[in-house]
Amino acid sequence: MLMFPFLIFVEHIAECSINTFNLVRFRLTILGKRRRLSCSSSFSNLPMTLNTTFASELGVFSWVVFHNNGSIIIKTVYGYDIDPSGDPFVDLGDRGMESVRRAANVGSFLVDYIPSLKYLPRKASHSFWFPGTQFMKLAEDWTACVNDVKEMLFKLTSEQLANGITSTSFVSESLEKMKEAGIFNSETDLEILKNAAGVAFAAVALLIVAGADTTVSTVLAAMLAFVLYLGVQAKAQAKLDIVPSYIETIVSEALQWNPIVPLGVAHAALKEDIYRGYYIPAGTTVIGNVWTILHDEKDYPDPLAFNPDRFMPEDGKELPPEPTTTFGFGRRICLGRYLAVNSAWIAIASILSTLTFSKAVGPAGQVIEPSDVFTDAFISFPLPFKCTIKTRSAQAEELISGRL
Repeated sequence: MLMFPFLIFVEHIAECSINTFNLVRFRLTILGKRRRLSCSSSFSNLPMTLNTTFASELGVFSWVVFHNNGSIIIKTVYGYDIDPSGDPFVDLGDRGMESVRRAANVGSFLVDYIPSLKYLPRKASHSFWFPGTQFMKLAEDWTACVNDVKEMLFKLTSEQLANGITSTSFVSESLEKMKEAGIFNSETDLEILKNAAGVAFAAVALLIVAGADTTVSTVLAAMLAFVLYLGVQAKAQAKLDIVPSYIETIVSEALQWNPIVPLGVAHAALKEDIYRGYYIPAGTTVIGNVWTILHDEKDYPDPLAFNPDRFMPEDGKELPPEPTTTFGFGRRICLGRYLAVNSAWIAIASILSTLTFSKAVGPAGQVIEPSDVFTDAFISFPLPFKCTIKTRSAQAEELISGRL
C-alpha cells in the first residue's frame, strides 16, 4: 500500500521532467553552435540504450555509458560519429588507454622497483625465461593500439574533408587552416597535426582515464545510488524542472561517495622536503590518499551515505569542500575535469528526466539487493549489480525513442 502513492508521484513528476531533457538538448545545441560542434545525439542515445536493458548487469551499463562518452571524445577531435551499437575505434582506444590504467598503479611492474630494467634489449620481453620484462611486451601492444587509432582516424577525417563530407572537429579545422596558410602538403606539418590530434585524443581521454573513466565511474555510481536510495532518486526527479542545479549536487556527491581514483596519481618530489616532521628525500614517490580526504567526517558527515543535500546551498549553511581532489592536486590536476563533470551532469540529467531505477526482482519474486562495494583498482567502479530500468511515462518513451 505504501508503494502505490510513491508510484503515482513518480509518474506525475515524469511529465514535468521532459522539459529538463529538452533543456539538456537545447544547451548542447547552443554549446555546439559556439564551438561549431554538437554532440547532442550522443546524450540522446544514452537513455534510449539504457531503456532496452531491464534487470541488466553492470557490464552492460559500463559498455553503454563508456561508448556514449567515447563518442564525445572522438566527435570533438576527429568529427567522427561512432556506431552506438559498438565501434572499433572506441574499443581500440580503450585497449590503448589500458596502459594508463595499468601503469598508473605504482608497483604493478617490476620495473617500478628496478628502473634499470628499462634498458634491457626489447627482445628480452619475448623471452619467457627472463623475469620482469612483461612490461615491454605490454608497452609494444599498447603503443600499437594508440598508433592505430591515431593513424586510422586521421586518415578517415582527411579523406572525408577532401570529399566535402566531414563535420567540424579539431582535425578538420586545423587542416582547413593549413590549406589557407599554404602548408597543407607539408609532411612535417601534417605529422605535427597528426600527433597533436593523437595527444588531444589521449588528453581529452584522460577522458578515457581521468575523463571517460571518471564520467563512466561517476554515472555508474549515481545509477547505483538511485537503486539503493530511492528517496534520493525521487527527490532529484521532483527538483529537475524547478531547480536544475540540483543535478550538480548529485554529481558532487557521486564524486565524494566513490572517489574515482582512490589513491590519486603518484607524484615524485622534485627536491627534498619536510612535511609535518616527516623527511621526504628528493625523488620520493608520493601518493595522495584521495579516498581518505573525501571521507573526512569533519568535512563530510556520514561520508558513506549518499546525500546530495550536503552540497545544496542554504541560508547560513557552510558547504563542504567541492570534491575536486578526485581530479588531482596543484599544477598536475586533470585538464579534462571540466568536460568530465559536464558530461556526467548531462548524462545524469538525461537519465533522471526519462528513466526510473529500482531493485531487480529474481525469478521467484525475491528482491535482489545490490552491493554498495566498489573495486579497489586504480580506477574504482561499482561491483557488478542488477537493477530494473523503466521509462517514467509514455511521453518519456516517445522522447527517447525519437518519436518526439
